[in-house]
Amino acid sequence: MKAMYLANYFLAGCIAFSLLGWIASLHPMAMKAVLFLLAGIAIAWGLSWLLDYSLSKLLKISVADLQAVLIGGLAMLLIGLGVFLCS
Repeated sequence: MKAMYLANYFLAGCIAFSLLGWIASLHPMAMKAVLFLLAGIAIAWGLSWLLDYSLSKLLKISVADLQAVLIGGLAMLLIGLGVFLCS
């Protein structure tokens, strides 16, 4: 059951990043806004990797689960950027 929930979140994340890529392609100002948002997400993602032990205690999950979520987030971002670059 847990894998099904993670698959749904992964699919929703891929759709969300693809939508951001589509919005960014509409107008140059939207591109700047989306790039600013992606930079913030990248900073938060990097800090999550650096602070994984303390963050896992705060969220009350195991380090392996947190790292799995972070790897899934990177995969979602890469798929979304691929859709953006191909459109």
